[in-house]
Amino acid sequence: MKKRKNTRQLILQVAEKLFAQKGFAATAVTEIASIVNISSPAIYKHFPNKLAIYEEVCQGLFTPLAEATKDLDASADFSETRQQIQKIMALLTESPNVARLIQHATLAEDETLTLLREKWYRQFFSYISASAADPQREFLSIPTAMAFHSMILGYVTLAPLHKSLFGVDPLEETQLEAQLQLQEKMVDGLNALIQSQKNA
Repeated sequence: MKKRKNTRQLILQVAEKLFAQKGFAATAVTEIASIVNISSPAIYKHFPNKLAIYEEVCQGLFTPLAEATKDLDASADFSETRQQIQKIMALLTESPNVARLIQHATLAEDETLTLLREKWYRQFFSYISASAADPQREFLSIPTAMAFHSMILGYVTLAPLHKSLFGVDPLEETQLEAQLQLQEKMVDGLNALIQSQKNA
């Protein structure tokens, strides 16, 4: 039983790496099996199909993010918003495959995008949809949320390219702190703009 459990975890680890590198469609069950050093039919003792493997990989990657973001509040002040962004950045830095899976699913527009949207993203962004209908809640609009979301995911996804270009690791602590400070300044600037418009 212990060996079976270890094999299952190894399948998930290998699958996560391949899904992040190549995407769901380009990852074959035979390739996962070969790296795990088992036969392809042996994988089906643990998972009914490839999508089930993908779903469990997502469960492991997205559950900590869902926990960290479950108390997000669009009516929060900007100091709270800043803390929320920092928390999300820290989690994505610890698990960069989250951003990579999202990128592949978005480009593929297949069943993996449906899974991510319905199981994970709707709950992440439900608070924004509710606030967008209320003009009194200006702190986090849908365009602002999309911009910050794209910036955060892009930063993590493009880290290997930027490392090769600039010779620094964007996910290294010092660089990450500089990025967080830049985002804080952007949040503060947005807050100042909103306040100036209110006072005009």
